[in-house]
Amino acid sequence: MSNSTIALLLFIGIIVFLLAGIIYAIRQKNVQCSGSFASMAAFHDMQSKEKQNAIETVIEQQAEKKWEEQESGKGKDN
Repeated sequence: MSNSTIALLLFIGIIVFLLAGIIYAIRQKNVQCSGSFASMAAFHDMQSKEKQNAIETVIEQQAEKKWEEQESGKGKDN
């Protein structure tokens, strides 16, 4: 094998390695996002019914406040 063939194979190997790393990083990011939702759901389920209702009330109040800010235009960055 000539030096140019070895260099080409090495270059292709490096490109494949980098692509595999990028794909792995993207997959790990997606797993972390879904894991955080699963952990929140598990945390919610472990609470008593009274605490679950309180958590839901707070979340609904925050969502309502955010919705009002978006409608009034206060939440937009200018």
